[in-house]
Amino acid sequence: MAPNWTPEPARPQQELTSEAYDRWISPGGFCQAEFHRHAEGFLIRFPGQADFVVDTRHCENAAPAITGWPVPECDAKTVINLYHNAIQPILGNYSGGLFLHGSAVQIAEGDEGGAVAFLGLSRGGKTTLAGSFAARGFPFLTEDVIDLDHSHGRYWLQPKRSKLRLFVDSARHLLGAETAFDDEDRKQDVEAGDALLFASDPAPLRQIYVLGTDHEAELSIRRLNLAEALSALMPHAFILDVEDKKRLQAHFARMADLSQDIGCYALDYRRDYAELPRVQDAILDNFRKA
Repeated sequence: MAPNWTPEPARPQQELTSEAYDRWISPGGFCQAEFHRHAEGFLIRFPGQADFVVDTRHCENAAPAITGWPVPECDAKTVINLYHNAIQPILGNYSGGLFLHGSAVQIAEGDEGGAVAFLGLSRGGKTTLAGSFAARGFPFLTEDVIDLDHSHGRYWLQPKRSKLRLFVDSARHLLGAETAFDDEDRKQDVEAGDALLFASDPAPLRQIYVLGTDHEAELSIRRLNLAEALSALMPHAFILDVEDKKRLQAHFARMADLSQDIGCYALDYRRDYAELPRVQDAILDNFRKA
């Protein structure tokens, strides 16, 4: 997967004659992405944003080739984010990797330090939670994609881009009420720095927290058993072909190993900025006791 990938010239999205075999639906019921069969392999459409063709015809010996076209109204930054935060992890899992949708921070606790990951639905608070840790002195490693390298008995969480994509209210909570932004209605790319620390080296994954969907719930952390953990992790994976049984079985086995090897916890809390210090303290206490 080319790290210096750039989009093709913009073009309108034409009506597709094929039927989507899979869709990503947001918690609000909107279609975020749809997946179609294509002569070269697959076409992934992000409605109103971009189309990507994934050429898998020669991927037995090489990584799939990617061609992507934004719509004229989609800025270059958005389509690059789609590539990094969706296309790359989709292809990573397709090629035998282990990628999840989530954020992560590094907690330094002597020899037992490592990374904790937060998984959750879109707009569920995982990036804001990671940012709050980074503002407290615990560097973030990634804000949207968990990339794990399983080697030597450990799951090494790979750092990604040194930026957080935050809505304006979350960004101002972390950086200050007077922070100015170009667009008040869209997510902002906030670069790491002294106010938001970033970890540039891989860290061993120690714990996974799956954020609950009740945004008014009382603060609680509960360890999931193996069956619960696997069930909780699977919706946060990136799958290209839900009908490819061989690849699905291999992916399921990797996920089962992860849920067995790493402690997984259900995390509930009220989505209120004033609650974040309590949530951080609870996670740190749980990390130390595990």
